[in-house]
Amino acid sequence: MSTSSTNIRSARRRRSSVALVVGVALASAALVVPGAAQAAVPSGKAPLLERTADVVTADPLPTVQIDSGYVWAQATIGRTVYAGGSFSNARAPLAAPGTSLTPRSNLLAFDVDSGGLLPFAPVVNGAIKAIAPSPDGSRLYIGGTFTTVNGVGRSNFAILDAKTGAVIPGLAPAVGGSGVYAITATADTVYIGGLFTQVNGTARKNLAALSAADGRLLTWAPTADLQVDALVLEPGAKHVVAGGRFYRVNNVVQQGLVALSPTTGGIDTTWAAPKTVKNGGPAGTSYAGRSGIFSLSTDDKTVYGTGWVYSGGTRAGNLEGAFAAEAGSGAIRWVEDCHGDSYGIYATGKTVYTTSHIHSCETVNLWPNQTPGAYRYMSAFSATAEGTLSRSESADGLNYADWSGTPSPSAYGFFPDFTSGTASGLGQAGLSITGVGDVISVAGEFTSVNNKQFQGIVRFATKPVGGAKQGPRLSGATWAAPTASAGSGGRVSVTIPTNWDRDNRDLTYQLMREGTAEPVDEIVATSLWWAAKNVTLTDTSAPAGTAVYTVRAVDPDGNTAVSRAVSVRTAGVPGATASDYANAVLRDGAEFYYPLGDIRTDWVGGKAPIFGTGVTSVKPGAVAGDTGTSTSNVSGTTSGYVSRPVAVAGDDDFSTEAWIKTTTTWGGQIYGFGTTPTGTSTFNDRVVYMQNSGRLSFGSYASGMKTITSPLAYNDGQWHHVVSTLSREGMVLYVDGKAVARNTAVTTAWPFNGYWRAGYDILSGLPGQPTSSAFSGKIDEFAGYGSALTAQQVAAHYALGRGQKAPTASFTATVSDLSASVDAGASTAEAGQSITGYSWTFGDGSTGSGVTASHVYAAAGTYTVTLTVTDGRGLSATTTKKVTVAAANAAPVAAFTVSADGMTASVDGSASADPDGRIASYMWSWGDGLSLGSGATASHPYPGPGTYTVTLTVTDDRGATGTATREVVIAGQAPSDDAVAKDVFARTASSGWGSADVGGAWTVSGGGASAASVSGGVGALALGPGGTRNLTLNAVSAKDVTLSMDFSMDAASSTGAAYAGLIARSTGADNYVVRAWLHANGSVWIVIQRGATVLSSSQVPGITRAPGDAFSLKVDVSGGASTTISAKLWRQGSPEPAGWQTSFVDAAGIDAAGAVGVHASRAASATTTGTVTVDNFRVLSKG
Repeated sequence: MSTSSTNIRSARRRRSSVALVVGVALASAALVVPGAAQAAVPSGKAPLLERTADVVTADPLPTVQIDSGYVWAQATIGRTVYAGGSFSNARAPLAAPGTSLTPRSNLLAFDVDSGGLLPFAPVVNGAIKAIAPSPDGSRLYIGGTFTTVNGVGRSNFAILDAKTGAVIPGLAPAVGGSGVYAITATADTVYIGGLFTQVNGTARKNLAALSAADGRLLTWAPTADLQVDALVLEPGAKHVVAGGRFYRVNNVVQQGLVALSPTTGGIDTTWAAPKTVKNGGPAGTSYAGRSGIFSLSTDDKTVYGTGWVYSGGTRAGNLEGAFAAEAGSGAIRWVEDCHGDSYGIYATGKTVYTTSHIHSCETVNLWPNQTPGAYRYMSAFSATAEGTLSRSESADGLNYADWSGTPSPSAYGFFPDFTSGTASGLGQAGLSITGVGDVISVAGEFTSVNNKQFQGIVRFATKPVGGAKQGPRLSGATWAAPTASAGSGGRVSVTIPTNWDRDNRDLTYQLMREGTAEPVDEIVATSLWWAAKNVTLTDTSAPAGTAVYTVRAVDPDGNTAVSRAVSVRTAGVPGATASDYANAVLRDGAEFYYPLGDIRTDWVGGKAPIFGTGVTSVKPGAVAGDTGTSTSNVSGTTSGYVSRPVAVAGDDDFSTEAWIKTTTTWGGQIYGFGTTPTGTSTFNDRVVYMQNSGRLSFGSYASGMKTITSPLAYNDGQWHHVVSTLSREGMVLYVDGKAVARNTAVTTAWPFNGYWRAGYDILSGLPGQPTSSAFSGKIDEFAGYGSALTAQQVAAHYALGRGQKAPTASFTATVSDLSASVDAGASTAEAGQSITGYSWTFGDGSTGSGVTASHVYAAAGTYTVTLTVTDGRGLSATTTKKVTVAAANAAPVAAFTVSADGMTASVDGSASADPDGRIASYMWSWGDGLSLGSGATASHPYPGPGTYTVTLTVTDDRGATGTATREVVIAGQAPSDDAVAKDVFARTASSGWGSADVGGAWTVSGGGASAASVSGGVGALALGPGGTRNLTLNAVSAKDVTLSMDFSMDAASSTGAAYAGLIARSTGADNYVVRAWLHANGSVWIVIQRGATVLSSSQVPGITRAPGDAFSLKVDVSGGASTTISAKLWRQGSPEPAGWQTSFVDAAGIDAAGAVGVHASRAASATTTGTVTVDNFRVLSKG
């Protein structure tokens, strides 16, 4: 990006606050969404979703890092990720800054499955801002601001061999200008964008196309007046879609987004997305180049993009966030307008990931602006539209556009923690995302992830090795202490604020009583870092005395966190106790619950409500049970109110509930959501009030106050149960357990922070405005919820309040392969009643009925089965269980090839397959009665000639086996051995190793010879802390060689690091040493050195070390002025890896023959003497 790239730095310092203005909205022309795409979108705000198996966990996986700088662009070919930016060193996964470095010049590659650095190491002398593969995966196209690649002149663009990193000779397009920032390619054509003026000496304005065959400039020549930052080829190849900070393309206004013909470069003005998403200020204005489209990506049917606006507000651009547009038409599928510039975007077809610095995102049920400000740098969304955007609290039409009513995706409960960096000048975290299969890679300038050492690059996976381990974040002293209250009959209520989790929306809260192994109560609650609320759990059978409780939070992956303990006396405590009604209110997730009357506390555990002076306590109350022994009488004056003492964000998904009794003919507020907790509010929303006639109205401000009204009056001097709900299903008013009015078109209310109040507040201008804004009568059991109660829940509350009891739902589930059988015979009804209906949902869209039912699932997985039982009065109860089903296991099929070389047979079983899983293990029987083999490939030396039957047994991941046999003929002639050095240590020696079988005498250097000895068929080196020895065969002079040895170390990892290695081209003044680094943490690394200089280091994936473990190390050294050193290491008994695990090209190599040998050392920090043993040392000359 050009020097103006700093224009898109954090919006944290950019915006000034502007008062909310009613009715300011995004221009209607920008919200045109084709009817067919919009028709199927559910109404109301899209729900926040729990993470599914299609969404990665928040566990950061060990990945090669950069040591400083930033990674700007990524691309994937097969299982390899290429990452480019501005950096000079790669750092080993999890290593601390400045350690375990391997030189890499602005470009590196790593294995997406292991995160390990690959040998790919071209040298680029400037920053890389764009990477794209050729469709066949053979080439890598790179763009940026540079002049040479691998020492060869290349101006801002280069074509590399994707395997070797070599520059493709003869293809050298030259791009003149600031740089190339976007690339996409077909088999024939490479499209580039950026900030440039010419290509190959011919004028081009920020867009151009090149021949993939010969690099020549093509006639495709659209013009963009400002910088192009992103290019993608639309699925179906109908358009090349460009994004950036431009205002005009081909002299036509296209603000940051345009669809171009891939052959002519002409604009397709029917492509709809630019009519909605407009990010680009006019050239010549102060906000030109101050907004744009940062990234574009595709899946098989969609184009996705991200937007940013640095300054100029809606004059410069209308979208901070992301969009999805249908391929072909460009019709907007959805928009997420989370405030805070967005950067990278990547879609799997089901899930869309973005990087950003979101600070406000309440429009998709994420967090509103926080005080102090809070930023999150990565999000996950559904690929489908699941609702519509609500109006943002910051949408003023000047700084932020109003996208309300636009289709939106659902966000997932996915909140990894990134630490932003500063290297690029943007002050951000993630800048790009790529992936393959169930793994994604996020890259940028971040310095840590989840407080762990990840700099610049990190991987996430849907099924991380070891499982999902990001559990509830708060525990012990970091989790607010629970409170406990005791009532009669052994009932104890424990209240605690919700916890939160980095990759789950919902947590299960379990109440643990000291001395009991199982929870005495548990509840599942939505648990979010920005919206902590209280949960209340109840012990109904606490013994007399002092009881001690803790609360355990459990996420869906089984990770737990435990609170501090709280104790309570469970006998002789005066005060009200709970009731079935109160238990239902708490169980259904009340965020506040004021029983009223004599009980002037919040039974959810929050601050006590504020009571106006016009509120008195009278008896009896509205409901059955102890909370109904008294109620509150409100005076019908401005002091007759009860209010919640804390301001909360007004949401579009809520329920409010109360019981009322009155004979007034002056009406008044039952409850509402005002701007102040006392006195008279300036604005009142989400309000239920009584008209003079006694009819009840429910109002919600959605582009004007919308109300619904009951057909009957309720000022008859009887108790009535009133509930109002708002959700994506609309607004509903319930009275006495039944819906009496609804409007499905109203799904939003005005977004502001306010206070819930009952009894009195402003009602000016409302339809059917009563004579009095203050209600005169009795109000009881005032409660509010963070979601809409269901009709079933409302009916149950009413019935319980009237003293009736709902049935109890209970069932068992058994599974067999893909079938599940359920039995609700344990469900019960209140005495005198019977259960008349059993309704089942099986979690995959299927339903059933009856006491027992069965269902066959189409696919394996975990499903939530829901049972609803209904009694003869219509009261119902629901319970759920999760069932996990799997298809009947199909046995794996064993298949292998076998070949013989002299006395040794080599086998390869990698053609074996498991039709419904994976091969977990391979076992080889060689037919000679000797030891068994393992691994997909293996080899075995036979004791003599003959025909042997080799048997392979493979076992799959569910324990089934498959077998195959083949015969191998061993001819009886061992292969010749042309080693220039060899030693099997079949002798005894002290103070040195004596003479090798081939290669002459061993020479000890670096210390005394007494550390070296030979016995028991091995050469040994006993080394104390800091001890180092080199043993060389100076009689050997070899240049291009393959060296190998077996080695072991007897000391435990915890006693300190140890090294064992091979020496080549030892000339006295210089040498190559390849060391196996046995790390103190148990990991094993390969370190390539020239003398004392580390050339590269990389961890060997899948290998850890215990005392006495034996390994094999093989090294290849070849070349002259440019020398390549390659190495691999494996555990003895396992097959030798087919390819080299690490390689390094020394551009100024040791171009001379030299001695060969063995190296061993111990870290200075070691705490014991350790012995390295060596066997089967062998050096083959390559000519």
